[in-house]
Amino acid sequence: MSEEKTVKPREAGTYKIVRVQPTPNPDAFQFILNGKAIGDGTKTFDSPEDAVNDILAKALFGIFGIQSIYVKENFVTITKSNTVGWHTLMEKTGHTLEEHLSFYEKGDEPEHAEDISPVLEAFKKEDFFNYDRDRQTEVVNALLDVSIRPALANDGGGINILAIEGKQIKIHYQGACGSCPSSTTGTLQYIEQFLQEAIHSELEVQAS
Repeated sequence: MSEEKTVKPREAGTYKIVRVQPTPNPDAFQFILNGKAIGDGTKTFDSPEDAVNDILAKALFGIFGIQSIYVKENFVTITKSNTVGWHTLMEKTGHTLEEHLSFYEKGDEPEHAEDISPVLEAFKKEDFFNYDRDRQTEVVNALLDVSIRPALANDGGGINILAIEGKQIKIHYQGACGSCPSSTTGTLQYIEQFLQEAIHSELEVQAS
């Protein structure tokens, strides 16, 4: 009988950056780590106000030019202001990550992968607008998990749902996707077209 492997939480100072790679957003880089940084879901810090109780985020926002922090699996995506060059930030950002990053047991929102099949198997397009908001959100999350989130994650970003109001779905980009020019054009259009085909042709998707 094989034993299930568990992730051993790492303490601050034990992480090492094994690779730094660009994303489609020139203002965002993925810092790939030598172990998992989070147990489940993702964690996002979009401003210093979000970082009040987090040692790592406070330290990173203390670096002039850092705009957002996105933690997922074994990487941290850092997005900077376009007024500051990476040559002034890269070394200090990497050092700060290795010094202050400790394992997050869980993120701001859990992964939905385990719920994908049951949700979509029971879903009928014609019933969507009769669902309550929680059920609508479950369906949209399941659809995003299947076709949108994996690709965004590969590029160091993510997406979450802010609200569903009538035929309008409001989303928020995370990580590298937040300030990427393609997120407000091609990517957003692709998401809207995908959800229109999967749910209803009159759906609109807005990013904020």
